[in-house]
Amino acid sequence: MKLLFLYFSGTGNTDYVARYLARSLDLAEVELRSIEWQPPEELTGFDLLAFGFPVYAADSPGFVQTYMEQLPPGEGRGAFVFCTKGAYAASAVKLNLQRLARGGYVPLCGGDVIMPGTDGLSMIAKDSWMARKALQKDYDQLQDANRLVEQMRSVLSALADGRSPEAIRMPLPPEPKMGTSDRLWAALYRMTENWARARLHADQRCEGCGLCARICPVDNVTVRDGRAQFEDRCVLCLRCLHACPQEAIQIGKLTSDKFRWKGPTGDFRPLRLRPAGS
Repeated sequence: MKLLFLYFSGTGNTDYVARYLARSLDLAEVELRSIEWQPPEELTGFDLLAFGFPVYAADSPGFVQTYMEQLPPGEGRGAFVFCTKGAYAASAVKLNLQRLARGGYVPLCGGDVIMPGTDGLSMIAKDSWMARKALQKDYDQLQDANRLVEQMRSVLSALADGRSPEAIRMPLPPEPKMGTSDRLWAALYRMTENWARARLHADQRCEGCGLCARICPVDNVTVRDGRAQFEDRCVLCLRCLHACPQEAIQIGKLTSDKFRWKGPTGDFRPLRLRPAGS
């Protein structure tokens, strides 16, 4: 069995969790790919799909949902969903399993993994207790991820014993639908997102290196007159803010000289997600 981990990671948390899960699964041949470097229509050669994302507005990011709609037909292949959350995942796992099911994939199981919320981290002091807590967390033992590993291993074992994905399908309502509390949470997130997007800018420290433009997942950044400029497509993944070598990208004045997150191991570099030779 070939299990494909396909995911989006803004600031390194989902990338880390994907690799954490993958190295714990020895019942399948595992491959990892970022959606940013994998055209959906060219996906071939896999038996099972594990789809991952960070939770935005009680769901997957909008451009991730669009990507899912463009995936090749599932044709009865099994699917897992995993997501990372700062606090509240809402129904994100179920919603995205339902989307995959509509595309012909068979939902098998899913789960969420709590990780540091990089939006909040960007607004706290570098020497604060919250920053220290995020840096000192034991990322070698993620309880949420371990529980998901056990579920996935159970499914893979059943498949290895000859059971079909359909025989172990996870029961779900047919249509993706948020509950009332999830809709309220999503509305609050979008209000915050709109407020922050309007205040995103590069300050005087910007050297026009263009890294932010190269790593933006939605091509929202350009460099003009030697400084980064932002359009209106921002999804607030905050990759540019956390990755900027000069710490020049800000949300108003809230993030100036505040903490920057480089992933759980401190070495997340978005361009490393690019496959070799591409």
